Amino acid sequence: MSQHAPPLQKDWTQDEWLSLPEGPPYYELEGGRLVLMPSPHRRHQQVTGLLFARLYEYCRQHGSGTVVMEVDVALPNGRGYIPDIAFVARERESLLLTPDGKVRGVPDLVVEVLSPSTRLRDLFTKLEGYQDAGVRFYWVIDPETLLIAEYELTPEGYVLRSHVEGDAVFRPRLFEGLELKLTDLLGD
Repeated sequence: MSQHAPPLQKDWTQDEWLSLPEGPPYYELEGGRLVLMPSPHRRHQQVTGLLFARLYEYCRQHGSGTVVMEVDVALPNGRGYIPDIAFVARERESLLLTPDGKVRGVPDLVVEVLSPSTRLRDLFTKLEGYQDAGVRFYWVIDPETLLIAEYELTPEGYVLRSHVEGDAVFRPRLFEGLELKLTDLLGD
């Protein structure tokens, strides 16, 4: 059964975006327009999957909250993204996690793993969108240059709190005691 592509030139509401059939294809919502999301590369999915597993296990052991992977996130600024990973703290789950499996509101953490086709959008457009919406932490992971950058929201906007490269240990502020190495997430 083939799906018809939605009209890309019309103005879309967030509710219309959320009611799109499950992909592929997948779309994000930016300024009332649908943005077609390209299929990720194998390396991108490997990093995303292994990081999700580490965060999921950490949150399960510590009762921290819920980690989701590639789920629609409807932000209060009207944007709709499908981040690689999002985290909602336990005390906010009932407010943000909906029965339809989506996140409606502002997650505590969003993670984007860079790909060649989405790199600039993740580093600029989506960073601005998450900042404007009030996402407390934004992690950017670049599997090509072996870099993890952690941004934290302040009254002045996002501030780079941590920047690790190669085999260095990443200790995120949000998850006390968690240590990550990007080389471990590559699974090579």
